[in-house]
Amino acid sequence: MSEEPGAIPAPPWQRVPEQRGKRKRRDPLTQEAILNTAIKVLDEVGLDKFSMRRVAQELDTGAASLYWHVGSKDGLFDLIFEEIIGEQVEEVPDPAPEHWQEQLKEVARTMRRAILRHRDIVQLSIGRIPMGPNALRMSERVLAILRSGNVPDELAVQSYLLLISVVNGFTLDEAGYDQQAPAGAPAMDEAAQMVQTYFSSLPDEQFSNLKELAEHFAMTDQDARFDLLIDLFVDGIAARAASKS
Repeated sequence: MSEEPGAIPAPPWQRVPEQRGKRKRRDPLTQEAILNTAIKVLDEVGLDKFSMRRVAQELDTGAASLYWHVGSKDGLFDLIFEEIIGEQVEEVPDPAPEHWQEQLKEVARTMRRAILRHRDIVQLSIGRIPMGPNALRMSERVLAILRSGNVPDELAVQSYLLLISVVNGFTLDEAGYDQQAPAGAPAMDEAAQMVQTYFSSLPDEQFSNLKELAEHFAMTDQDARFDLLIDLFVDGIAARAASKS
């Protein structure tokens, strides 16, 4: 059977079964209900403690009942990842060539906010190539912003992929400190002050740079650090694009 005009074909590695008609037996479960519950469980317990059984318990059913709708645990993870990307798509603005740099920065902030809302989503994304409808639309809209700023095609693609890596890396470190720090580890603000005090005490002749710059290690404003990172990243793209024009 041929695809309908405008239909998005399934990616070759899709792990979620197609929903063909209704199940013959009465079944109150839906893929949407399973997905919403799974995201809730992931946000509450994290990836290490996530299980199909836990999701099933929340839905007052058995784990086996979930598989007809999502295929497998990995299929469910694919759906979760796609849904979180979907939260971001509508926040990506239509291209405005004169503002493309600030628009790209806002895309990065949107990505960060989504990641911080959903515990361990970066870890879940590792090894997954997002090709669902939401992921395709996200890529299409971000690339439109980059191309509107006359960023060359190859640089536009690589910049988009690197933007994902930059945001993921920053937020993985940011969220992971509170979630995975060893028992008894100080809070981030306290740790930063401890580092500043320690660096200030180092011998001048061996660590003059660390000692003279110690006060700057006490900065814990994550929003300001992220904005600086994205400013540097986007400025680099703009400079590289200008050099090739």
